[in-house]
Amino acid sequence: MARKLRISILTALLIVAFVVTQALAAPSIRFTLNGAKEAYNAGSVFMLYGRAEDSGLALPDANVLVKVDSGNSPVYWSQIRTDSNGYFRTDFNLPYSGVGSNLRVAVDAPGSNIVKQYALGQAQVGLGFEGIGFKEKINNQRVPVNTREIILVFGSNVNYFHNKSADSDLRFLGRNEKNADCARLYEKDTGKRINTSVRLVSNDAEGDKDISFYKLDGTQVTEMRKRILPLSINETLNPNTTYRVVISREMAANNSSILGEDRVIEFTTEVTSVSPKGEEKTPVVDQTISTSGGTVSEGGVTIVIPADAVSSDIKVIVEKVINTSALSIDNNSQFISDVVEIVKDKSGNFSKPVTITLTFDKSKVDTTKYDLSICYLDEKENKWIPLDNVEIDLDAGTVSGKVLHFTKFAVIATEKAAKVEEPKPIVLSDIQGHWAEKTIAELVASGAIAGYPDGTFKPDQGISRAEFATILVKAFNLESRSGKVFNDTAGHWAQDTISTAAAHGIVSGYSDTTFGPDDPITREQMAVMIVKAAKLAEAQEGKTFADGDKVSAWAKNAVATASEKNIISGYPDNTFRPLNNATRAEAATVIIKSLKLAS
Repeated sequence: MARKLRISILTALLIVAFVVTQALAAPSIRFTLNGAKEAYNAGSVFMLYGRAEDSGLALPDANVLVKVDSGNSPVYWSQIRTDSNGYFRTDFNLPYSGVGSNLRVAVDAPGSNIVKQYALGQAQVGLGFEGIGFKEKINNQRVPVNTREIILVFGSNVNYFHNKSADSDLRFLGRNEKNADCARLYEKDTGKRINTSVRLVSNDAEGDKDISFYKLDGTQVTEMRKRILPLSINETLNPNTTYRVVISREMAANNSSILGEDRVIEFTTEVTSVSPKGEEKTPVVDQTISTSGGTVSEGGVTIVIPADAVSSDIKVIVEKVINTSALSIDNNSQFISDVVEIVKDKSGNFSKPVTITLTFDKSKVDTTKYDLSICYLDEKENKWIPLDNVEIDLDAGTVSGKVLHFTKFAVIATEKAAKVEEPKPIVLSDIQGHWAEKTIAELVASGAIAGYPDGTFKPDQGISRAEFATILVKAFNLESRSGKVFNDTAGHWAQDTISTAAAHGIVSGYSDTTFGPDDPITREQMAVMIVKAAKLAEAQEGKTFADGDKVSAWAKNAVATASEKNIISGYPDNTFRPLNNATRAEAATVIIKSLKLAS
């Protein structure tokens, strides 16, 4: 009897403890600001990153209100939503003047509020600019006209916000996107702005890597990736032209310090010549070789002339061809080196073979898919002919061969003949019995999407905006086009397919500079893209959903069309859940349905 009584009392106590714990549990907020050891100043650039939680679990799709003031003056106010994992971020600037001695940051979420106070000092100018560099080697202080990237070097991290004292999941706050608009390139004489873009990295894994580049004096140096701002040039520069790089005073470091004053750096491109055929060329080197032989080596070109190959002294002249698009090359081949023209001041062939070595860009070619060779241009037949005794050094990135005459030379990559393989049946271990099994199998069979190396498809896993845009381009066999390249898609693995989708009017960005390629795609975003890809006439009214008021205004017609055409269905509770992240299974289903409707 006593034992039963003790058990009853213990059970009652456990129930009471559980009820009290649940009653005390409440939503909470955690947030942090970037670096600076919380020593902020007027003019500082901030990123706020946080998470809304309920009993330690994520509070997704919640409204969060951020209010910032200093003294009695409001500084910033914004309402944002948490993502599917409860995280939220925003950024803001402090004015240079008119702020008090303290900064007050208040963050409100459903059922929770947190306020932090920070001391403020005077405007801090602490970001140092250390110089300019280029990916291509510089000769005689002149920049090659085919330069595609300018390296701007700073004394601190200018790529992303980081706070090492924050909670582990909040330490990397995000990219410093405002810096992408702080560097511009102009022609000095005309004032014409040159089309450029910037790719920022977002964490130490990329930021701590060493990047090599050349200074204007031709020396090669290295710097950590997070301290450089690579300015990609999206058009060809003019020869013998002076350009100005203008860096805004607003350029900011992770610690919130700013450049403080505009910086202007000038450089001049190399002089080019024009041949009678209209070819633009730029000089590389000219050198006299005696009958004893010798070596000419400059700008990625090495020429070894053996003794007694010529009967008298000769001058060897090397020039780089600029406009290679006018040169004939097979459709399955591509230039992966500079095209150089080598001539001598005396006619006739050499009496002994001359060895020519060219460097090539290893990043431009997959040697498992392409064969490499150094070739000369037979100008009578207008064909590229491989040199004799070709030797390839993949580690050094060079190809050499022997020849008895001078002309144009280049390293050419030719696509290997495709191996014909019997099609294998598609077997995915995790879709059997899944509600989307049939549509997944159809889309995989079309080649628009694939499973994972372990034989799974992961149908309930999310899908990014870049992945969905890429699948649409493949599924609808869209013609490749040059469309918009956003700051955060430049250099991205899906840059070309996103650009193609933009050119076809299927996708757009969050802004003129940001696409968010790695963001999960939401159901309403998916509806907009699929309606545009399938070129469906938009319906004004579709199925009525219980949460129809939550559909964004820009997506209402697309959601109405997709639901009216039964491309995207709602959920059993008659909701559409427009802001929910779409899954791979849902993506496969809407694409197959829209393909059938479009056909």
